[in-house]
Amino acid sequence: MARIPEQLGKLTLSKQLGMGRHCQVWEAVDTDSGQRVAAKIVVPEMAGDAGQRRLLRHEIMVARGLDHPAIIRINEFSTTGGLPHLVMELYPHANLKKQTAAGVDEIAPRLHRIITQVAWALDHMHGRGWVHRDVKPENVLASADGEVKLIDLAIAARKSGIIKRLLGGKVKAQGSPSYIAPEQIRGLPVDPRSDIYSLGCVLFEMLAGMPPYTASTTEELLHKHLSATPPSVEAFNRNATASVSKLIRQMLAKRPADRPASMKSVVQHVGAIKFLNRVGG
Repeated sequence: MARIPEQLGKLTLSKQLGMGRHCQVWEAVDTDSGQRVAAKIVVPEMAGDAGQRRLLRHEIMVARGLDHPAIIRINEFSTTGGLPHLVMELYPHANLKKQTAAGVDEIAPRLHRIITQVAWALDHMHGRGWVHRDVKPENVLASADGEVKLIDLAIAARKSGIIKRLLGGKVKAQGSPSYIAPEQIRGLPVDPRSDIYSLGCVLFEMLAGMPPYTASTTEELLHKHLSATPPSVEAFNRNATASVSKLIRQMLAKRPADRPASMKSVVQHVGAIKFLNRVGG
């Protein structure tokens, strides 16, 4: 894989923060302002791909319609240096996936606050007419005191099929297999309850140390989302309360109509229960 240059227009790249199949995220300094920023950059091999450019343009378009402290701020789209990229707010904290790799006990004292903030961020998106569609631990950055930033708005959609049109029908997947709602798998229209399902998967993982469904193949994993009974989080974490186990089962209902009706409802449920019988010591 070709290296991304250290200088990209006005950006001086200093530290790689993340890497996906088509993009890398770097910490950088804006030499015009002296400000530290983050840059989401299409890798050189994909620099000429029109679909990747459209995804970045879509992401900044979505972000410009949002204004919430728990959603990452995106400042600019640029193709300077021949590499399409977004210039974003820098939030130098690890994502939930990396943090739970150290064990669920590490995140337990902050979990209630983290889930509440993510739910409010998603409620804001839903109120502006967007469904995130890719809620997963990798897309939530969290500080040591539980402040969060929801990231990666690339496949956010107002209605089913928008990304397929954006990329000329080339994209089939519409979410991450470990966290995708059954209706997304079926290609049905999505609404805020699709994000509720995905957030339920995230909450399960934050308590259990693994997603609710695992499988040796993607096909088997998707089939479990469609038909398997959600496992009890208490089977993986005996410290989890019966109340949070019940909430997760509701969020992971196969039919959207059987889930909480909105993120506001999720926040109300979360505020009324404890996740753990004991935290710490």
